[in-house]
Amino acid sequence: MSSVEQARQQWVAERPKYDAFGKVLEQRLKESLKSVGVWFDVGSRAKTVDSLVKKLLTKRNYTFDTLPDKVGVRVIIRYRSDVEKVIAKVRKLFDSDEPENKEQTLGTDRVGYLSVHLDHVQLRDNDSETPLYPRDVFWAELQVRTLAQHLWSEMSHDTVYKNDEMVANLPLDTRRRVALMAGQIEVADREFDRLNMELSSRAIVFLLQVLERHYYTVSSKTPNLELSIKVLHTLTPLMTTDVSAFANRLNEFLTAKQSVIEQVYSDAREQGPEDDKTPAFLFQPEILLIYNLLASRRDETRELWNQSYPERELERIANSFGLSLD
Repeated sequence: MSSVEQARQQWVAERPKYDAFGKVLEQRLKESLKSVGVWFDVGSRAKTVDSLVKKLLTKRNYTFDTLPDKVGVRVIIRYRSDVEKVIAKVRKLFDSDEPENKEQTLGTDRVGYLSVHLDHVQLRDNDSETPLYPRDVFWAELQVRTLAQHLWSEMSHDTVYKNDEMVANLPLDTRRRVALMAGQIEVADREFDRLNMELSSRAIVFLLQVLERHYYTVSSKTPNLELSIKVLHTLTPLMTTDVSAFANRLNEFLTAKQSVIEQVYSDAREQGPEDDKTPAFLFQPEILLIYNLLASRRDETRELWNQSYPERELERIANSFGLSLD
């Protein structure tokens, strides 16, 4: 029996446990990354049988035991400036090799695939599940990338310009076009990051960013940002002229009420989205501002709200947080 055939048979037998290991890493990351307060998406996968066989056929220097990415975990975020926060969280949770930043390996004069990789991500010695997933057998490759970097990775993955080795075999003009395309995506990635920081100078956007940092600790569901901006404009008269000072007080309030907020979202998960008591604004970050205003300026909030939105929705919000409009 060939070594590749042996690897195939071994992987058919062992893959379910590797997949379960990946799910353990995935679930722990989903819980831990909430505290970063940014949008993220986490996924894991154990290589399919055909994928493992193909990898061994193309990478002859690997064996079944040395294949580095039998389990892969991916974390996707929006902005480059959040990458280091995510990496720090990962390294507090698990043991791993030093992070490899693909941007640094490219140098200053080349463009291409970008993300941060951590190899040999494994449970720690004192982890309660380490006996089930021994460190010398179970490890994963973890990638952290932005949405723009993910676009390039996905678009290039199934093409003849997947990596440097394949690109090197292309005609000169084609290689240049591939480089230009990769450069455009990197420029867009950097501009998204810059725009996010620059827009924070606008009062409404700054306030929304404060609210999002708290919202994403309890929900990963993407809100309707058009509605968010409209509601924030509606409630602007209830905020002080010093937005920074107001945001600081709001931040203090929401931090102090974190356990209440977590309970609201826990209750909502049990009730389900179709429950009549569930506010339509539950998956909108501005619900946290409304909670703060109802707790401090209930009557004024109610009067202003009723000029634009149904009172019944405000009542649902209030009741969810244990408040009354009466």
